[in-house]
Amino acid sequence: MIGKKAEEKGVATLSDVYEILKDRKKSSKPLAYEQQLAFDYAEKFRLQKKQQLEKLQEGLSELGLSPYAVAKLIEVMPKSAALIKNILMKENGVNDEKVGKVMSIINGKGS
Repeated sequence: MIGKKAEEKGVATLSDVYEILKDRKKSSKPLAYEQQLAFDYAEKFRLQKKQQLEKLQEGLSELGLSPYAVAKLIEVMPKSAALIKNILMKENGVNDEKVGKVMSIINGKGS
């Protein structure tokens, strides 16, 4: 049943969702319909390499971005500065220099 009780609140990337649901899928009970849909989506669109994900999370976190902004940047993997600015709209202290650093981290040219 949807929304019974939240065990903990936080931000999760698609890779995190995939790992959680993969562990639940191994248990004796089958996934609920909504969980199966989320699992299929996460399996299709998540970053494949855990090292790549960890490197991106670390690099973006070092810039002082919130966990929500880091997760959203990793999910979207923006290719333009305009899209990065839109994602970081609610973040404090975002300027062209920080947007450039985010772009270089996402493109794998910096850390």
